[in-house]
Amino acid sequence: MFSEVRYHNRSIRMPAVLLSLILLIAISILSIGMGNISIPVRRTMEIIWDQIPFLSAIHHFAVPRNDYLIVTELREPQIVGAILVGSTLAIGGSVVQSIFRNPITEPYIIGISSGAALGAVLSIALSLSFLGYYTLEINAFVFSTVTVALVYLISFRHGRAPPTFLLLIGISLSFFSSSIVSFIIFSDVNLAGSEYFWLLGSIETISWSEIMTLIPIVLFSSIGIYLLRNELDALQMGDEHAQSIGVNVERTKAILIALVTLSTSAVVSVSGLIGFVGLIMPHISRLIYGGSNRYVIPTSAIFGSIFLMVANDLSKVIIQGEVIPIGIVTGIIGVPFFIYLLNRMARGSYIQ
Repeated sequence: MFSEVRYHNRSIRMPAVLLSLILLIAISILSIGMGNISIPVRRTMEIIWDQIPFLSAIHHFAVPRNDYLIVTELREPQIVGAILVGSTLAIGGSVVQSIFRNPITEPYIIGISSGAALGAVLSIALSLSFLGYYTLEINAFVFSTVTVALVYLISFRHGRAPPTFLLLIGISLSFFSSSIVSFIIFSDVNLAGSEYFWLLGSIETISWSEIMTLIPIVLFSSIGIYLLRNELDALQMGDEHAQSIGVNVERTKAILIALVTLSTSAVVSVSGLIGFVGLIMPHISRLIYGGSNRYVIPTSAIFGSIFLMVANDLSKVIIQGEVIPIGIVTGIIGVPFFIYLLNRMARGSYIQ
């Protein structure tokens, strides 16, 4: 459990935030050039320059059309997708960890991601299209919302939902949803191809149209969560403390979890299940910037973006000539970190 909230000196934190942003930009540029066809950093920057209207008006670079199309149509959607998915999962992790005051919690564990996956897989298995192009995304959100609502309904005791009950019920329903997903995949051969690849987590095929759908949802949820950062800090200190300073505990929890559900289900519907981003990134942020969600929320988003981009790059080079699902890479990295966290908790040395 979180034993105390530590706040680092602001004069140290602000340069560190800027350094993180610079690192994000640098890794983004390097990642765009990586793939079966390597594109030099200088040419990548020239292509990015040419896409910015006022800069291209000053000077236009003559770049090969094939390189331009590879960067703009294939690589850039992956990078923007990694930023949207990674930041959303990391912010979701920071929120649920603060609400449950538990450092080993993330949206997947409490049923948000698994509920979204169930909705998405059902859409694929049943070939649902009654809501047009966005049927899968909407179905993912509906099932994710229903899962979270059930978690709250079952956990509600004497006018409140204790964090321990919420966490345990969430884990149970998460396993239940995952079991149904596994059964559907086992019994439906139609899910043996690209859909199975999606289920293991991938941003390889993300498109600009999907990104345009995600951007307003992710921005709305992230801004809403950040506006409630002070209330989240209070919840981090315990329900009694939050109530004593005037926070409506149950309503604030419900709003925050609803925002996390909205954004997480949206990104899961296009990326599949990518674990451990929401578990690892908030911890790295707290180690560097302290416990205040004023810094933890935005920097978790930065680290989540960087982590997913690096994992995506690794997925292209682990097996030469093959791209493995990104969820496998995050799992390989995440499991040792999870064990490390459990060991720290067992020694009683975890301090937020």
